[in-house]
Amino acid sequence: MMVTEATASQMQRTAPVAGPNSVLGKDEFLQLLVAQLRHQDPLSPMEGAEFAAQLAQFSSVEQLINLNDRLALVAALDEAVLHAVNTNAALGLIGRGVHAFGNEVAVSDTGEGSVTFMVGGQGGQATLRLFDSAGREVARADLGTLSAGRQRVDLSQVASDIAPGTYTYRVDVVDAEGNAVEVTTYTSGIVKGVRHGNAGPTLVVGPFEIPLGRVAEVETSL
Repeated sequence: MMVTEATASQMQRTAPVAGPNSVLGKDEFLQLLVAQLRHQDPLSPMEGAEFAAQLAQFSSVEQLINLNDRLALVAALDEAVLHAVNTNAALGLIGRGVHAFGNEVAVSDTGEGSVTFMVGGQGGQATLRLFDSAGREVARADLGTLSAGRQRVDLSQVASDIAPGTYTYRVDVVDAEGNAVEVTTYTSGIVKGVRHGNAGPTLVVGPFEIPLGRVAEVETSL
């Protein structure tokens, strides 16, 4: 198709102009095609095959836009359903004990507190360390030889002089050859409530807020 300078100028005034970061939608594409037909050179009109190809291109653009709209709607529905499911699951945990991946522990005013952790391998000699909010070690206890599997330690029995508050803890285990044994620690407690944040439902466990996705195990009580 031949386009004269005058025709090109008319097309520029008629056809929509897309910015450098904009996306050409189906309406803009159709306007551009109409402008091209309206201002084509009468002595050299657009051939039928070329016109059919542009119509097919417009149809493809429209189908892709409609498909993207449907996919966006499906994604929004999926997100809404997932949010509802997670909210119901979190509400169902109120009053139940949970073990979540973490290493936090709270000591009450009466000195009560416990930690739960999983010892790997064949077990070994274990040492418990407690740290304050600044990362300073405030207590250390020799737990003796522990077997593999889940372990629960009552803090009042191994370190009775711990001040009330919140702490982080670490358990180091070494086997008979002096090699480190893998230990998985948990933040444990009774779920008292549920809060909602940007990351979804969050469980209120004592002084801690635990994202639902961090829960590893649920019990009727602790």
